[in-house]
Amino acid sequence: MIKKAIISLVVLLLLIGGGLYFYFESIVQTGIEVVGTQVLGTEVTVDAVSVSPLSGAGTLRGLSIGNPEGFNSDYAFQLAEVSIALDTASVFEDVVVVDSVTIIQPQITYETRITSDNIRALVNNVSGGSSASTDASESSGRQIIIREFRMLDPQLNLVAAVVTAPVSLPDIELNDIGAEDNSTTVADALQLILSTLSTSILSANLPNLEDLREGVEEALQEGADELESRLEDTVNDAAEEVGNRLRSILN
Repeated sequence: MIKKAIISLVVLLLLIGGGLYFYFESIVQTGIEVVGTQVLGTEVTVDAVSVSPLSGAGTLRGLSIGNPEGFNSDYAFQLAEVSIALDTASVFEDVVVVDSVTIIQPQITYETRITSDNIRALVNNVSGGSSASTDASESSGRQIIIREFRMLDPQLNLVAAVVTAPVSLPDIELNDIGAEDNSTTVADALQLILSTLSTSILSANLPNLEDLREGVEEALQEGADELESRLEDTVNDAAEEVGNRLRSILN
């Protein structure tokens, strides 16, 4: 009888533990997608979240941030994996404390126009250019502190006119976001991160449009030369084949 009671208690604890894990991860995933979409004014999705409610260590997989309105690429950011460490008790409080965020090799699409680009458009959305950020601030009321934020080996793909080019960027490291004021809004934290990234991009050695145009022209010329050569070979082969057939008929 006692043995059955112990087994039942263990099973109950396992079920409660499993439910707690699922509930906790669901809160984290929903919070990122809903608040992120509201603040950035573009769709934010996460494929999967794995976070321990005991230690707070976890991983976000397949986090994507759509491009703002007016830009052609599907995504501004595609993050295969993001490592996080949370103060788990704070998830249910007004101030969420994030001990660390580490993003390795994020895929960033930098789509530039004559007067703006997609990253600055996102910054503008967050800073109030979009009513979505205001709605998020009023509805969520959540504050945040990020002790350590690291974006390592960012992979930037420059998209300008009809050309693309990969660009190397330095790592980005920020510490104690919101800590000085005891907390900050999610919108302000995102604005700081995006503004820092935008500054890093604008300071990078980006190829200018003339260089990109010359590269495209060279590629087009090489393609045209190759096509011309192939057509010439095809015509010569066809002419030779016709000549061989005529000779066989005459003979």
